[in-house]
Amino acid sequence: MRNKNPKATLILKHQRQRKQPKPKRKSDYVPGFNYIFQDGYLSKVGLSETPESRHYFLSREYQAPLKIRAIVFTMNMRLTEKTTHNIFKRWNVHRAPGLDGRTEWFEAPPYRILLMQITLFVICWVVNFAYFALTILILMLFFSLVFR
Repeated sequence: MRNKNPKATLILKHQRQRKQPKPKRKSDYVPGFNYIFQDGYLSKVGLSETPESRHYFLSREYQAPLKIRAIVFTMNMRLTEKTTHNIFKRWNVHRAPGLDGRTEWFEAPPYRILLMQITLFVICWVVNFAYFALTILILMLFFSLVFR
């Protein structure tokens, strides 16, 4: 016997399908900026190559004047963002479905904003230092092989 309710069939079909993880873009593992935007007691931690235009877009998307709390340059946007998200995952909040970046929001009273800013700056510093040190080691190896 066929199900008479087509919506129920769609829901069952949707429940059976496994969600495929989004493929990570190679362009996310490059130098760029990580940011913290604030909307009341919620803060968004994200990545962008153009954080000012991202701020403008998100302010329009969420229909709220988001405050810029931090914009930091990093040699690896995705690594920095993932690390920051893992540190603050206990306070993760999901916004309304369908909005861009809705899973990257965190509860952030004023003291936690400061903690998030410091954490983001430290992570970026460590990532940038690691890239710098690796570059120096590769150059030293290259020159030691070439100029023997």
